[in-house]
Amino acid sequence: MDRATLIRRSLPYAGAAAVPAAAGTGMWLWAARGLRGPDGFPTVLAAAGGLVLALVALVAQNALFRKEGGIAALVLLLAGLAAAWVEARDSAVRGAVTDCVVVGEIRVTHHPTFGEGAPPPKTLYHHTLDCAGGHPREISAEERIAEPGGTVRIAYDPAGRMDPVPERLNTAHGSPVLPAALLVLSTALTVVALAAEGRTEERRN
Repeated sequence: MDRATLIRRSLPYAGAAAVPAAAGTGMWLWAARGLRGPDGFPTVLAAAGGLVLALVALVAQNALFRKEGGIAALVLLLAGLAAAWVEARDSAVRGAVTDCVVVGEIRVTHHPTFGEGAPPPKTLYHHTLDCAGGHPREISAEERIAEPGGTVRIAYDPAGRMDPVPERLNTAHGSPVLPAALLVLSTALTVVALAAEGRTEERRN
């Protein structure tokens, strides 16, 4: 096999890896940049940019590998990009902290689960806050963070992109493992299909 033929046959495999890798990296960087710190993008702009990036990746994957990998590869690609957005968001921390007093009664809501495999039932405690500077005005948590009249330190995003949390919970916990696994699976499906198509062409020739 000459060098030109080898390069020609290798290009589709390189593309099958490059599209998910580039899209996943771009989604992570965009989401982290858009949601992190006081200089991040407004929520609408950050979300719109993420949707555009996902659409471009899906169009590129479909155009380059319409047959190879099929719908399953596209679904895994989309799932990987969505996971990258969520995990990058969770890797951000709120940029401001303030002292707040819980005022009024704490409102409690119950959120039941539906069906096997669904998330467990959840109880939320809604606290009205009187904070230095006036923000945030309320916080919802799965526990009572303080009784009425009590003081608590709250971490919040001045741009309103993320919900406020008690300062002790303002930690980064996003991980690239899940999105990377989904994107690798998408690549693997396409590569396997490319190899099968190559063997079919060789038999025809």
